[in-house]
Amino acid sequence: MSEALKNLIQKNEFPVVFIGAGISRRYLDNFPDWTELLKEFWDASGLENFYGEFNMLRDSVEKESPDLNEKEIDHFANIRMGTLIEEQYNKEFYKEKIFIKDFPQHEAFRTRISPFKKAISERFNRYSLLNAQSEELTAFKKMLLKTQIILTTNYDKFVEDCYNEQSNYQIKRYVGQKGFFQSTYGYAEIYKLHGCVDSPMDIIISEKDYEVFEENSVLISAKIISMLLNSPIIFMGYSLTDINVRNIIKDFTKSLNDEEIQILEDRLLLIERKKGEESFIEEVITDRDLGCKLRVIKTDNFKKVFEQISEINQGIAPTEIRKYQSVIKKLIVDRGKQGTLNSVLLSVEELEKLEDDLLTKNITVAIGDAKYIFQIPDIISYCLDYISDTDEINTEIRMRFAVTQISTAPKGRFPINKILDRELIKNCDLHPSEKDKLIQKMAYFSNFGKHYKTIVLSSVFDKEASDIEQIINSEVKIGNIYETLSYNIKNLDLDKLKTYLINELEALKERGEIKLSTQLRRLLLIYDIEKNRRGSV
Repeated sequence: MSEALKNLIQKNEFPVVFIGAGISRRYLDNFPDWTELLKEFWDASGLENFYGEFNMLRDSVEKESPDLNEKEIDHFANIRMGTLIEEQYNKEFYKEKIFIKDFPQHEAFRTRISPFKKAISERFNRYSLLNAQSEELTAFKKMLLKTQIILTTNYDKFVEDCYNEQSNYQIKRYVGQKGFFQSTYGYAEIYKLHGCVDSPMDIIISEKDYEVFEENSVLISAKIISMLLNSPIIFMGYSLTDINVRNIIKDFTKSLNDEEIQILEDRLLLIERKKGEESFIEEVITDRDLGCKLRVIKTDNFKKVFEQISEINQGIAPTEIRKYQSVIKKLIVDRGKQGTLNSVLLSVEELEKLEDDLLTKNITVAIGDAKYIFQIPDIISYCLDYISDTDEINTEIRMRFAVTQISTAPKGRFPINKILDRELIKNCDLHPSEKDKLIQKMAYFSNFGKHYKTIVLSSVFDKEASDIEQIINSEVKIGNIYETLSYNIKNLDLDKLKTYLINELEALKERGEIKLSTQLRRLLLIYDIEKNRRGSV
């Protein structure tokens, strides 16, 4: 293991991650670099001799600024080339020599969106994966859930799509400089610094775009620095010579004192691709131009990098932290400003439904140390203990958990049939009213037909399946897999299904999730009824 990654894991802090075009190029088919993209649109504009023009632009940049290095010269030449192409491409569009799907002349006039930027957004809006089922890509998606903040200069949506595919909660996206002018929560957020396909007007490609971006760079730097002084920083998909990376780091160091630079150096890590290298080559580079030292890991074994970052585990995912920060802000700040705070003690599970109550109730949250609060498990921990037959959660706690669930969601589903016994319930220490709640719900939780009828048939992709491996390896949405397993449960090997359910719950717990989808809840209960139901209903 890399020493730098080892330190990151030991500190157990969610990192801020910058993701560059190298990551998209690694996984997406026909993904161009900057110069290749410009050539595509140069040719589409009807222009000729791209590299001849590019060479002349490079020469003019070098003459104007002889102190620039090769990468910097390329960078500024690309920006100038973007300006030329935008002017020519838009001219051809307005002359109706170029057409953009679903973007007629009147739409360009109404929205004032540059046709060139609209075309760029269409170019990156659709993508196809290389090695779509690769283990490395799977590891990348899991790693994303352990990031606190993601920043990227990419236009495409590959990163947020990967994140949202893995998480029960959507990552919050900020495009261009909009997020830097807003109060944010600092968790489970992605900042798309140079624009996004969903917002063509914010795409940065020309000299004018970069000038506006630079005008606001002080504000952007201040926002980023406030994030980074409290979190590890990882760059991936960039090289050390990348002008975007260098500008970002230089902006940091210009604003920091010596003590803060030392903090930055301890937290700064660049993962740089070295083609074909399976081991980790770790270097500490002193870069006077950047004004700091930089730890660099050179490797082509990104799967191992992603797996190691995924070992960070704070017991709850950044998406969950962001969610509860949002709720608590509404409670403490927004309602407090109105002078309408009353107090009530709430469990973590009740926070799930808390936001809906904010419109009608005056409430806040008290954090206490009562043993009762800490004995109640979350739904994933409960189900994992129950399905795996580990049984570390005793019967009394299971009953209290069940009562809590029934009280907050009377039609909710979770496995419970092991303890659905009248005598067992009557002899426990629950309050009589709580015992009555459980007894009244016995028929509900053990009625196979009732829950089986709720399966969404349109989500079942094979109605005669008997091979669990074939079902779970199908290239469909996870919800469809759950529904297909539920539908065919009478034909399935329950021991194999148990193993699958344990693996699913462990993966959710590892990602820090605390919520189950409706489809998985139904599958868990149907499995439970098949295996553990007492008597007949």
